[in-house]
Amino acid sequence: MFVIQVHSVDPNHTVALGDETVFSITPATTAAQSNSNCSLKCYERRGVVHLYRSVAESSLPNNNPSSRFTSLFVVAVPNYLSPDGFIRFCGPHIHHVHDLLFIRNDGMEDRYSVLMKLDNQVTTDAFYGNFDGNRFSPSEAEVCHVLYVLSVDFTESAEKASTPPVGFTELPTCPICLERLDPDTSGILSTHCDHSFQCSCTSKWTYLSCLVCRLCQQQDEIPACSACGTFENLWACLICGFIGCGR
Repeated sequence: MFVIQVHSVDPNHTVALGDETVFSITPATTAAQSNSNCSLKCYERRGVVHLYRSVAESSLPNNNPSSRFTSLFVVAVPNYLSPDGFIRFCGPHIHHVHDLLFIRNDGMEDRYSVLMKLDNQVTTDAFYGNFDGNRFSPSEAEVCHVLYVLSVDFTESAEKASTPPVGFTELPTCPICLERLDPDTSGILSTHCDHSFQCSCTSKWTYLSCLVCRLCQQQDEIPACSACGTFENLWACLICGFIGCGR
């Protein structure tokens, strides 16, 4: 399970949806749909999200209904999906969502996160099962990661937001894209220098060195004496880089 604490001094702002989107999320009222929501509350705010995971549970026990909740958190939605685009991505499942909050971070303009509240446990589990692990677009690499949320707290105190609740630990972020690094929700690559990154980020590197500490990730050839080729008793000139052997 996850707990979210958001450092934010920004209030909720109502998101203006397009007419086509409003029409699509307002189904005809029938007896079969009497329990469905016909009005979706859609908001947006800015803030820094701190995501905490339970220390006692390495992964969410999906076969235990008591461990699940009706609030979901979608991590790192690519910015090419507008609020209207995200709603269209949700398809008919959006009829069971009655609250949507788009959270944007000033330091991560190419991605945002979405907090949603659904009708009940059945519709929440259906949304999770249908979208978690699927791509947002068939032609793009970004994958939808959905998390069950125990509680959400908004605070103007950065210190309070960054303090983990008892029994929880904060997930680290990728130094490149700032997406949360969780082995169960994303691919992670650890380098020789013990720094971790999203696999999709490392594939875009144009340098051989770690982007955090600059340690070269490519192992050089075994050094040898420039004169005789031996691999033993080597020394290197710190000025010109010449490698020799003996003294």
